[in-house]
Amino acid sequence: MIRTVGTRSGVAVLIACAGMIGIPAAAAGPTGAQSELTAVSGQGTGLVDIAPTSAAQGSLDARVTVNVHDAAPNTTFAVTRGGGDATIDGVCTGTVFGQVATLNTSSGGGGAVEFERTNPNSPSGSRFEVMLRLFGSDGTVLQSACMVITVK
Repeated sequence: MIRTVGTRSGVAVLIACAGMIGIPAAAAGPTGAQSELTAVSGQGTGLVDIAPTSAAQGSLDARVTVNVHDAAPNTTFAVTRGGGDATIDGVCTGTVFGQVATLNTSSGGGGAVEFERTNPNSPSGSRFEVMLRLFGSDGTVLQSACMVITVK
């Protein structure tokens, strides 16, 4: 008998391990996306996962998870989103970013936050670009790649 216990956590561990050995994060599927966080300045790395759901029944509802590790201890990060532009090509050239969450690292330099994003003006089937930037209280800036999201 084959038991499938802990499939979600097993997938998360597999993704995290892939990132540690230098394999770029791949799209999470046809509707969501994952991206590694890399340091533009300061220290730290991490992973962003954006998973659209059908909870809004025809418009955008997405669960966003941000994980940070190897950052400075006890750092507060402002999690911002933006960068999208009118051309959906996976290249974010937009310059407007707005804060969507706060993440605090532990004494070990790791932390995570999960939040929900909704937009009734993004109908099912539409696509948009987004990238996340995290601004740390110590001056660290972590940034994701540009991700293309399809609304469920």
